Amino acid sequence: RNALKEFYESAKGREWTENDLWLNDYVSHCRWRGIKCNEMNNTIELNLTSNGLSGKLSEMIGNLTFLTVIDLTDNDIKGPIPSEIGLLSKLTHFRVPYNEFIDSMPAELGNLPDLELIQVHDNRISGTMPILNWAVKDRSSFVSDCGNPTDFDNSLICTECTMCCNNEGGCYPSGNTWAKNFGVEKLSQVVLRGTAIFICACVAVASAVFAHDTHQNRNLPSHSTRSSPLTIEKDNKYALETIGDDSVYRFFLGKSLSGWAIAVATIVTQMAMLSIFVGAAEINLSDDSTDLVYTWKCARDDLKCKDTTDLNWKGWSAFAILMAAHLGRDIINGSKLIVLSAKQRHDLYTRFRYFVGGTLLSTVTVFTLFVSFAYNYVIATSNTDLIVNSVVILFIISMDELFHDILEAVNSRWLEGMSFEAEGSEDGDVSVKDLKSEVQELRESLRLLKQQLERKGIVAQPQDATTWDDRSRGSRKSRSPSGERSDRSRSPPRFQKKRGQQRRG
Repeated sequence: RNALKEFYESAKGREWTENDLWLNDYVSHCRWRGIKCNEMNNTIELNLTSNGLSGKLSEMIGNLTFLTVIDLTDNDIKGPIPSEIGLLSKLTHFRVPYNEFIDSMPAELGNLPDLELIQVHDNRISGTMPILNWAVKDRSSFVSDCGNPTDFDNSLICTECTMCCNNEGGCYPSGNTWAKNFGVEKLSQVVLRGTAIFICACVAVASAVFAHDTHQNRNLPSHSTRSSPLTIEKDNKYALETIGDDSVYRFFLGKSLSGWAIAVATIVTQMAMLSIFVGAAEINLSDDSTDLVYTWKCARDDLKCKDTTDLNWKGWSAFAILMAAHLGRDIINGSKLIVLSAKQRHDLYTRFRYFVGGTLLSTVTVFTLFVSFAYNYVIATSNTDLIVNSVVILFIISMDELFHDILEAVNSRWLEGMSFEAEGSEDGDVSVKDLKSEVQELRESLRLLKQQLERKGIVAQPQDATTWDDRSRGSRKSRSPSGERSDRSRSPPRFQKKRGQQRRG
């Protein structure tokens, strides 16, 4: 009773909104407003929320050793929180938000073994919160002003807080972030690891395709797998259509050093601009430079903090459709170039150009997808915010086409001279001589393949010295005037014999 009287005087009880029966000598203290007792008339709860308390919190509160709940939310109590709080060994709930407490939290708070909830946000507490060594119940268990922006030079340090609030009334869950789930501290480190893994995956895909192509062509002569002018022309056109003839990325397919420099500079610019969004999406509650939006609210009249964002599945569905429409083609085309780079018919330098072009195209596209998701996950508070943010980020991925338009407007002749098509016209034109050479190579490859099959017994040996090619030419010469083929145009005798054996069988 004496401790409660001291508390009443220190908190200016005469100015309270309601102070029914307080200090009445003829009424048990268990009937005073905001007091709850046990069967032994020991005070176990002190609940005076939104009651106009001011002044200071008396050190005599440490004499109320049976207290389990202290709730003084939404008052105007000033001064530091007394260290005598650490004497309340049975305390489970300590809730004093929306007051004017100052200085640091007493370290004795860590001596309370049964503490389950502590909410001290929206005060002017600074420094470092004590280590409680407790089992966290939920996101609302430990709330303090450890967010940003803050009224101090440095925000409150709280390693065990489950929710951090700022001086604008917003809160955000603390604890594990994306980066920590991947075993690193920052999201940028996740990006570096993910990029390295993705490039390794591209190398693995190209290696697998190359091994498969080599296995399929193992029975063909080595010279038959080399590139012919017609094949080069066809693959070059396919590669150009895949990577985009209206993008500076097409310079990766050419041999111009200036073209490569422009393409690399474009890639670097895009990655650098996307990295800005990565930095802004870092969930670092002690850093005021991020774009993190504190969407949670810890109300005065509710023990639970709630998320106030309006973002729902409709917004994320629109996001998925938007990403698929704008990025799906580039991911597929990049994969096609990687597969094309593994074909055995190309020389090493051509494979390198195809692989670099396909890998960089796929990497930038996947990186854009990741940045869009990460940034919106942290920043977007509504479905419209999600779409607007995505469109802004997607604009960066189209810079390669915009730079190409600028180069074309500045000097189209210079652009044509540096282009992939110009190089192909200089050293890859398909003439009649080239076509004849390729036909001759194909005939030679077929002849060698036929000999291999005959040696393995798959095709029967001819019965006379006349070859199948001679018979075919003879059949074309022995047409009758009416256009009908003569008997020599029929199948070779060895095939007739086999069909006769089949009929007898």
